[in-house]
Amino acid sequence: MTNSLHLPDAVDETSAEPGTRVLHALHVAGWLSTERFEAWGAADAEPALSRLQDEGLVRLVKSPRGEMYGLTPDGTKRATDQLTAWRGAAAPEEVTRAVSALAGFEAHDPALKRLVTDYQRDPDGIGERLAAFDQDAAGAVDAVGAAHPLWESYPGRLRAALERVRGGDLTYVTSPLVESYHTVWHLAHRDMRVLCAGLT
Repeated sequence: MTNSLHLPDAVDETSAEPGTRVLHALHVAGWLSTERFEAWGAADAEPALSRLQDEGLVRLVKSPRGEMYGLTPDGTKRATDQLTAWRGAAAPEEVTRAVSALAGFEAHDPALKRLVTDYQRDPDGIGERLAAFDQDAAGAVDAVGAAHPLWESYPGRLRAALERVRGGDLTYVTSPLVESYHTVWHLAHRDMRVLCAGLT
């Protein structure tokens, strides 16, 4: 992957495995329903989820939102250990690239917070306003997607949410029940902080 955080071949291959993607998604998001894993790069998550449950790393609970998966304490440890391995594989210039991607992303965070606050007061024109924000933040968002294999889905997920909003579905502005723009932005921010906390 061009301009990505360097990983030795064995670690890089591991990062693409559905089980690894599932653990990482739950480490960042907390709880997810089965259909949400596709956005994280684990399109066929059910076999991985079944295996991870058998290994005691993932648990399934019934909630008002339906069946949700989350990490057990052992699963949290496994996901944390994977992050530690990826951090340890990074060359200094690649660490700088990841940390810079986080800084560039965070520079746009206050503007999105203002946009969401304004939207809650007045939803009119949110498609155009969100599109203008997305265009302004495009360089920073693309830098995030190029900085680490586990971050590569975020640009596409944000733009997919934007297209839903521009098509009139305003649940894709802020709803946590779908891959809304604000939800994906929040997850990307948390994801970067989780990794970069051990790099700075």
